Amino acid sequence: MIARPAFARTNQDEETEVHITYFIPGPLSQGPLGFGELDRRKAYLEKHAAPGTLISVRESTDGPPSIESAAEEYLAVPGLLASAPVLESEGTNAIIVGCFGDPGLSAARELTGIPVVGPGQASGHLAAQLGSRFGIVTVVDEVVPAIHRQMRGHGLEGFLSEVRAVDVPVLELRQRRDEVLGTLEQVGREVVGNGADALVLGCMTMGFVDVARDLQSLLGVPVVNPVVASLKLAEAMVSAGVAPSARAYPTPRKQVDSVLT
Repeated sequence: MIARPAFARTNQDEETEVHITYFIPGPLSQGPLGFGELDRRKAYLEKHAAPGTLISVRESTDGPPSIESAAEEYLAVPGLLASAPVLESEGTNAIIVGCFGDPGLSAARELTGIPVVGPGQASGHLAAQLGSRFGIVTVVDEVVPAIHRQMRGHGLEGFLSEVRAVDVPVLELRQRRDEVLGTLEQVGREVVGNGADALVLGCMTMGFVDVARDLQSLLGVPVVNPVVASLKLAEAMVSAGVAPSARAYPTPRKQVDSVLT
């Protein structure tokens, strides 16, 4: 188990390369998108990364290939917890949890001394600075209650107007991009009409399909891509030399390595 100081901090030198790992908490490559999807995600992250940022994409060998329920979120947590300390020991400066639901976020912060970024938390706090109220548009109805609980847990319930779904499963988003964009526009207009000043895409795969800027142009309000939001927060935390406090996320008193391996 990694021992951390009372206040965890990175030792990242400003002149050295920043290494960020995007960790998918399930075997995405074993699904219909195949291993090529890992390469596509890496290329997308590299496109939006700052100069000097090295991107790695890793996936868990256990858990569901996609997450569309609270139950699947819990199944995805052990893979992240087993991998996070290993990634830190290999030189990763920050980890992005590859799911909008932030599964295992607090626990992963307890097991490492580097920034661990949850896309849902990062996106929600960004959206709260872009307007008075924001809406979230996600994939299927089954995740809507979980997102409401998630935003409440992050202290964002007062900024959230509503959560809506486009009724397209995660693994079908890429091949149905045009349809998804059309549905997002329709649902987005309704959410904005109900009082939202900004929108958040409530799914990482939705972010990688790259519809945020198109949707922003169509709707005339800021649209937060959770992929870009989490990447930029990870870069900022490493650059600033900060990481989640060990007082807020204390290292477990008992060893958990044997349970996770």
